[in-house]
Amino acid sequence: MDQSQGRRSIDELAEAAGWTGSINQGRDWDTVERALGLTLPEDYKAMMSRFPSGFFRNAVWITNPIDARVDLGTFLREDVHEVVESFSGENGDFMEDTNYALFPAPGGLLPWGNDLQGGKFFWLTKGIDPNEWPVVYWSRDLFEWTEHDSGVVDAIMKILTCAGDDNIIRMDLGEEESIFRVPSTYMGNGGWLPHEEYR
Repeated sequence: MDQSQGRRSIDELAEAAGWTGSINQGRDWDTVERALGLTLPEDYKAMMSRFPSGFFRNAVWITNPIDARVDLGTFLREDVHEVVESFSGENGDFMEDTNYALFPAPGGLLPWGNDLQGGKFFWLTKGIDPNEWPVVYWSRDLFEWTEHDSGVVDAIMKILTCAGDDNIIRMDLGEEESIFRVPSTYMGNGGWLPHEEYR
């Protein structure tokens, strides 16, 4: 990926999401990638070097594995391994009629986020270049898989900017504000109070 293109994309994403903050970096990407045994896509790393854990348009949640407020062990257990386990074993019917394998199998699905409704976002880790990995989405509502030839940033940008349901989760988000929100508590009357560590 061209670094200047990646930077412009992240700047555009931050502008679309109304985000002017930063992260509290607690570790580098090498540490995360060694723990996973994989190199991650550059657009995702650039995005998470700018955004902490949080919600995009109240429709997509992503945990930031390099932020100091996130325990890496907990991230690996809850956001990676437990998600993979929930799609395997006795729950293998999720994978019926697909050719997908699950991480850590070569080319397997590696989770990176969720849609707050039980749906999950993955990369299809096929090929040697992680910047070419497609995004795969599993909808709990529709109980089906869809594959998208785009990166994380493009998928999130479309969710932030779409007027109807022409987005990866095929949900009409017209009533949701196009913003990024850190972990917060709803206070009523449309107000949110960020958790103390994010203020």
